[in-house]
Amino acid sequence: MKKIINVIYVEDHVQFRTAITQELETFGISVIAQCSHGKELIHQLALRPDVVLLDLEMPVMDGNKTLDYLMKYWPETKVIIVSMHYEELLVENYISRGAKGYISKDAFAGKIDYLVDAIKTVAAGNVFIHHLPTQREKLSPRQKEMITLMVEGYTNKQIASEIGLVERAVEKQKQKIYHKVGGEKAIDFYKYAFSRGLQFLGFKEKKNVERVK
Repeated sequence: MKKIINVIYVEDHVQFRTAITQELETFGISVIAQCSHGKELIHQLALRPDVVLLDLEMPVMDGNKTLDYLMKYWPETKVIIVSMHYEELLVENYISRGAKGYISKDAFAGKIDYLVDAIKTVAAGNVFIHHLPTQREKLSPRQKEMITLMVEGYTNKQIASEIGLVERAVEKQKQKIYHKVGGEKAIDFYKYAFSRGLQFLGFKEKKNVERVK
């Protein structure tokens, strides 16, 4: 007899969440709770889900903050990021911070079996990433680190101090980043960044993550 996989789905779009939940149930996956944001999830963790499906863009407590909380207080939680935002940097960032899977909502539009495969893979203790082709030049590790700081609003001086470069070198790297995302100026970068959800990038190690009561 196949083991039923228990899932908590955290997604603020109720109609979408409900529709996906109904489809998952037909594959023997039990959605034991549905939540609209991270704080609701935290109060449901006593249910001990096998997998948590976590959206990024939500009110009250978004997916970025929720993952940090889970990895600090419930590190055994197996999380799959399920988001409309798909960008190589986001995938790398969330996997490095403890998520066990990342899948774009577009990937399972009309093909729920992609999401089912992700859930089964992660529940079995493996990592699942649904890869999409990148549409820009590869970024260096340093440029990836800089982008995380740039979207946090760090100045050139602050970035230089954080990653050990002089300010002139930071500006040169910024120009290379602008070019790689298809632009020439800061405004081009920020248009790209926010259209791809890079505002949800987070640091690998977060401080001062307080327990929700």
